[in-house]
Amino acid sequence: MRLSRFRLPIALTMIVLLAALALLGRVRAQVGTVIPTPSPMPSPAPTPRPATITRTFHCNCSSPGQPVIWAGNVQATSYFQARQEAVLQCSGYLGSKPVSPLIPTPAFNFGAPPTLAPMPVNACAQCACS
Repeated sequence: MRLSRFRLPIALTMIVLLAALALLGRVRAQVGTVIPTPSPMPSPAPTPRPATITRTFHCNCSSPGQPVIWAGNVQATSYFQARQEAVLQCSGYLGSKPVSPLIPTPAFNFGAPPTLAPMPVNACAQCACS
């Protein structure tokens, strides 16, 4: 008799549980929002730097007590750099120019061996640019 007494509540409980499971099967699962994957941060753009502006300088080079031995135009960003470039171009010009190191002897020393011309220490020592 004890079993018959519990059969009704057990049967009723089973029906309620089966109905609940049937209802849960019909309910859709929750759809979550899609979270985008993190992307790498873009690196900041490099700091802009002013463009180097070159201009044309007219330069003259000479050695002390001598006339101008080289004159020309150079491209540079400043007077200092123009002077350095002028010294280089002047030295290159003098180095490529064939110069005889012999000085002819005077007529009264006819027959004496020729003497060598003294080479200046720096023929392009004084360069000025404008």
